[in-house]
Amino acid sequence: MTNSSVVKNTAKKVATRMVLKKMNLATIKIQLIILAVILGLLLMTVIITGLVSIISGGEEDSPSVIGAGQAVVSAEVAQYRNAVFTELSVHGLSEYTELVLALMMQESGGKGNDPMQASESYCGEIGCITDPQLSIEKGVLHFKNVLESANKDVKLTLQSYNFGGGFIDYVLKNGGAYTKELTISFSQMMYEKLKQTGIYKCHRPEAIEHNACYGDIAYVDAVLKYLPSAVESSGVLAGGINSPLSIGLLKTSSFGWRLHPIEKVPKLHAGIDLNCNLSNSIHAAKDGTVVKSEFHGSLGNYIKIQHSPTDFTTYGHMSRLDVSVGKSVVSGQQIGMCGSTGGSTNPHLHFEIHTQLWGGYIDPASYLGL
Repeated sequence: MTNSSVVKNTAKKVATRMVLKKMNLATIKIQLIILAVILGLLLMTVIITGLVSIISGGEEDSPSVIGAGQAVVSAEVAQYRNAVFTELSVHGLSEYTELVLALMMQESGGKGNDPMQASESYCGEIGCITDPQLSIEKGVLHFKNVLESANKDVKLTLQSYNFGGGFIDYVLKNGGAYTKELTISFSQMMYEKLKQTGIYKCHRPEAIEHNACYGDIAYVDAVLKYLPSAVESSGVLAGGINSPLSIGLLKTSSFGWRLHPIEKVPKLHAGIDLNCNLSNSIHAAKDGTVVKSEFHGSLGNYIKIQHSPTDFTTYGHMSRLDVSVGKSVVSGQQIGMCGSTGGSTNPHLHFEIHTQLWGGYIDPASYLGL
């Protein structure tokens, strides 16, 4: 081989090695770029998820316990507070702790080995549960199942805990929302079917009057009386204003920024949503003059009341408006009926407190004791 051939071969080898080295470096660079892109996408996903969570707080908050503070229950029931909280937390329902304690107070007063009276739902007969912890476990599970079937309608849930799941189907076929009238008619129907068994007897004068002796037609009120803010509209609340509803207050969506449940974009929720159904009346929170009584695309049928130059309240999504512009109203006066008009997915009251006609919004929760 000539010297010139050796030189050429050597040069080729060197060139080949250099090319391979450059290719390796390029491959490493490409891998690093791809890794950086993947890490960047993961970081963006985490940030976006966090922002959506902060902005929305969920499209619709889980209903809070009716009222604020602890349920007024006996020491026998109170001893199970931690156990009930722990069991509800397993199902992501810890906010219902005080409501379940009120339910337990009505069921057993905390006495006996089955304080949740869960035997019948668990094994089909009374007395099969002989351990309080098992009673709480199975009672909370039954409460969870009924709550889900009732679409988180608290009153429907409570009455169904007493009546059984058949009441939910009955309500869904007759308007879809709990009412006392449906409670009575269901009890009458079931009592007529089963009275020959001799198992059911009327214990309340109201039940005797209506011949509604299946279960307890006053069960919802009996449970809610143990919750401190389950007040009627005739009561003035801690914030110095009257309850805007004729029933106990149940918050279903909070004040603040959230992902709008219909438009799916971040928006300020300038008030709070309170659970109600089409049979519930809406009431003025304070004395004042009606300045708006009309339909609005978002608020639906709504009323604004001016209480002073810098004090307004707004009531939205009503099915009926009972007062007109210029009308003077007094605290607690009925001004309309609960509805689901405008930008609404189900019956509720949207309630606002603000310092300007269309601005200066304030979170109403503390004024309502929620």
